[in-house]
Amino acid sequence: MNNTNTGNLIRELRKEKSMTQKELADLLNITDRAVSKWERGLCVPDISLLEPLAVILNVNVSDLISGEHDPKKFKAMEIY
Repeated sequence: MNNTNTGNLIRELRKEKSMTQKELADLLNITDRAVSKWERGLCVPDISLLEPLAVILNVNVSDLISGEHDPKKFKAMEIY
């Protein structure tokens, strides 16, 4: 897991949903400071937060771990 890539993806997806760091943090019952640290690449989400975070951001956990999201790949996976 590359902290910077994962953080950039989280920021990008959060902004696409027009969410603030505080709104995302509230959904996960964490602080907005934690979200800020993720997005700056200082750390990554705890493993227990990966699944709920993926659901909120509408990606799969492997996308969060890799720091890359390909919407076409995600759509193809939903078909099966």
